Amino acid sequence: MMADSPGTCLTRRDLLKLSGRTLLAVSLSQHCLRAGYASEQGAAKAEKWVARLDNISRQLAAGKISGLQWQEALDEIYGSAPLPELLKTIDFNRLSDQLASRGLGTRGEIFHDISVGPIPARDRTSGKPHETAIVKIAHVKKGRSIPPHGHSNMVSAFLCVSGEFEVQLFDRLEQTDKDMVIRQTVDEKSAAAGTWSSISDYRNNIHWLKAKSDDCFLFTAKLIRLEKEKDFRGRINVNLKDAMQLGSQTWRAPIITARQAAELY
Repeated sequence: MMADSPGTCLTRRDLLKLSGRTLLAVSLSQHCLRAGYASEQGAAKAEKWVARLDNISRQLAAGKISGLQWQEALDEIYGSAPLPELLKTIDFNRLSDQLASRGLGTRGEIFHDISVGPIPARDRTSGKPHETAIVKIAHVKKGRSIPPHGHSNMVSAFLCVSGEFEVQLFDRLEQTDKDMVIRQTVDEKSAAAGTWSSISDYRNNIHWLKAKSDDCFLFTAKLIRLEKEKDFRGRINVNLKDAMQLGSQTWRAPIITARQAAELY
């Protein structure tokens, strides 16, 4: 698929034309205008795809589908991602240069907000809608990782848009304050642009993505605080290097701090 030729930036009038469309798509377009990223043609072509992501995420936030059903839908949505148009819309060449030039200190990863979409979800106390949809671009240094970690009360999905990753996914079977029992479900040694993965409390809750090239970037969408009876935890880091093997593809892994994860991975 060929990328479009450069177009002009979206104008205020162009954005007003989007007012009847999905909020996540509008939010993405507004971000692109503020950052000077979007061309009119690129944003228009990416919008239909973003609208599908927005629609299925709204269904999850409203409690109409489960986290597992969201993952199954994301398999099809991410699998049909129009990468040239999406990357054109966010001016990926410029954005990736900016992220790659940042000093990360001891961390091997950096996340950059693309959009925070006002997708309605049930507030834990009042039941009122609040913002829970977060869309970012992530950059991981060659030889470093998004450390192995799980989550609580959220879903997320990574789409590789550049570079080569090694991707490992695990189901969380048990968890205590000190450790987790996990079983490996995916061991992909070479995940290139166009490949994807997702997590929820119900499938593939632990993920570990290792960068194998200098140009490793991910498009990531997540929704948080989806079930009012559950606590939310953004990352529950585990140490797979010191995990105890319990059986075939099954380990007991210690839970560690974010600082320890950054040092190890």
